[in-house]
Amino acid sequence: MSDENKPWYTRVTAISVAAVAFLVALTTLVNNVREIGGLKDKTPPAPTTQSPAATPAVKPDLPKAPSRYSVLLTLEKIEVINDGTSGSTSWSFQVSAGGQDLFELPSRDYIDTEEGRNVTPRGSDPSMGRVMLVPGQEMLIKINGRSAGLISKLSASGTATLVADKPLAPVRVVSADGRDGEFIFHFATVATPQ
Repeated sequence: MSDENKPWYTRVTAISVAAVAFLVALTTLVNNVREIGGLKDKTPPAPTTQSPAATPAVKPDLPKAPSRYSVLLTLEKIEVINDGTSGSTSWSFQVSAGGQDLFELPSRDYIDTEEGRNVTPRGSDPSMGRVMLVPGQEMLIKINGRSAGLISKLSASGTATLVADKPLAPVRVVSADGRDGEFIFHFATVATPQ
């Protein structure tokens, strides 16, 4: 027997289940829309009575705090405390912020003599990077150095914390054994509100 030949009351169960499912879906949709729109717990504001002679106080616009800062880091100099060998040593350094690479200084000879102790980046060296910070956010600045010499391979690392409204403290980059390399990186920081 096909559905057309069955009495109407045998199809009531399927129709009622479909109607209940529709009502549940509709109720859920209405409640979600009310919650998203913030209409669920809103109460109308209490009427205020003001005398016609009273004028409302005008509040001056307060300056808004910036929602984020663009911070430009510029390497100013590297102090060579110990280059890791008795002569000059070739080192390269990678600078990252918040886990993202900012720039890499290519391999260059460093020496810890009085004349060669303070090193500034060459004009061809990348020495700047930009990061975005929200107010109060701290970002880890990490510097990894490596020296791929013929006799020994040296490595050194150091970290500092960057906050948008404060200058970055000098970053001490030291090898696991302090005798194998120690450097101090000096950065200038410029924070621009966005």
